[in-house]
Amino acid sequence: MAYFPTEEVVLFGGRTLPPGAVTTIGPEFPIDGCGWERIRIYMSGVLAAVATPFGDGLFRFIKGLNLRTNRGDVIYDNVPGMAAYRLNQMFYHTDPFHDPMLAAGGTFTAVLDLPLGMPFLNRPEDLFLDTGRYSYIELQIATGALAVFAPAAPATCPVTFGMSLVKTLAPLGKRADGSDDPKSKPVNAPYYKSYQNIATGTALQWDLESSMDLGLFGFLVHNHDILLVEGAVPFCHPAAGGVDHIAQITFRDSLRPYINQLPLGAFQKKRRELCPVPWYDQIAVPVVATELPTSNIGIYPHSFVTQGSINEMFATGRKSLLQLSFTLNAGAGTERADLLVWGQRGLR
Repeated sequence: MAYFPTEEVVLFGGRTLPPGAVTTIGPEFPIDGCGWERIRIYMSGVLAAVATPFGDGLFRFIKGLNLRTNRGDVIYDNVPGMAAYRLNQMFYHTDPFHDPMLAAGGTFTAVLDLPLGMPFLNRPEDLFLDTGRYSYIELQIATGALAVFAPAAPATCPVTFGMSLVKTLAPLGKRADGSDDPKSKPVNAPYYKSYQNIATGTALQWDLESSMDLGLFGFLVHNHDILLVEGAVPFCHPAAGGVDHIAQITFRDSLRPYINQLPLGAFQKKRRELCPVPWYDQIAVPVVATELPTSNIGIYPHSFVTQGSINEMFATGRKSLLQLSFTLNAGAGTERADLLVWGQRGLR
């Protein structure tokens, strides 16, 4: 593994993040040839007293993250804030910092990382975002309505945010003496995508993208009860009745399955590996909504990478069909399911 000295550079702070809008960050990003390891978002919300607020409301507030370059690279493709929250839990093995929102109101903060280099790889720098290749990088943050903060939406909840970059101290591709070092250049671009939320009563599968330049490292399926008041927000609520309702998951192409009816136990084990600290979800108990550990119920992560090599990716090219499907346990009710995938794409 090569190690690159890094620094965290603050780009701005105290900027308004309005509800129901798209905020674009572009000119603020330094295009200096350095490699980006992660983007960090700092959020602060001022909530008045409100009944049963959702503790993780600041993460729910981010409806979609889209990170693109002038060359057409799509790094983050419509990833909700709570999906990025799950990535933080899996990649860094801890719960991202946030002040749980309380009924008494107050000022609450949260910090969310957008990983670029993937820490489970032997060489995370292989997927650093190399700004020397681009003339412009743009991040769009789409936000939801105020109803994401509590069942009875507060009249206001002003949110401000700031942003920083964790990046290499020097441009990639150069040695300390200034000579060229092509081995330090990233080999591909990171890729994260959230697929359409589906109702399990009408569909039990997603058809995935097949492309010669796309390799997948892993996926996360999340199922939940749409009857809960926060059912409109993907990736953030417990399974119906507090139990796992997905029995098996299959991942296949037109010729053969690569994951064939993988049972619940495999995902329960992977939950413990990826995030030993229990993940938190919102549960009404029974009048006051609070955060309680749910033993990661409803979360089904899988990684194709077991030894830390980018060559362990699942290559999606030349597939006439690429499908992820699942079956439900008896007794599963009216539910929804979300899908997040991560991997790498060829540089454009």
